[in-house]
Amino acid sequence: MSLNQSLIESNIGALDEGAQLLSLIEADQYTKGFKPAFQSTIGAHFRHLLEHYRCFLAQIHSGEFCYDRRERDQLLECDREYARTTIKELIDQLRELDCELFTKEYFVQDQQFPERVDTSLHRELLFLQSHTVHHYAIIGAMTRAFGKRPDEDFGVAIATQEHQKSCTKDQPIGESPSCAQ
Repeated sequence: MSLNQSLIESNIGALDEGAQLLSLIEADQYTKGFKPAFQSTIGAHFRHLLEHYRCFLAQIHSGEFCYDRRERDQLLECDREYARTTIKELIDQLRELDCELFTKEYFVQDQQFPERVDTSLHRELLFLQSHTVHHYAIIGAMTRAFGKRPDEDFGVAIATQEHQKSCTKDQPIGESPSCAQ
């Protein structure tokens, strides 16, 4: 599989994990907060990360990405089924990405700084996947607070998963993995 396709598939896999989690929780859990431990809701985290994908896909042909220009679609934050439908749409759009887009020049713009920064489609797809997993870590903790059990690796970075596998490969059964010896 090419690098381009691997990056696309990694993001599709991350989004699919989110869709699976949405099937695990109740509609009211999607919008319920856990103050003071969590200042936001599962829905707020999904809105945030899904809007990053929307920005990426909407801005890809312009050659400039600005994730600060998000819609802030409150329905994404409040309606679990709408979020699930949005995930499916984003996955479909990622699958349809034209490989020619990977050869274009891209910039990223942040409202904090006036200068544009060089980037690439590869870098932006890496960012999106990492950003998604970061939010999944928080979503996973909130889901567990509801007594639900997402997959063990939900919200765990791929690099961390690989590190944990290497630590446990030669570990006797029943012992805690420890690579820091």
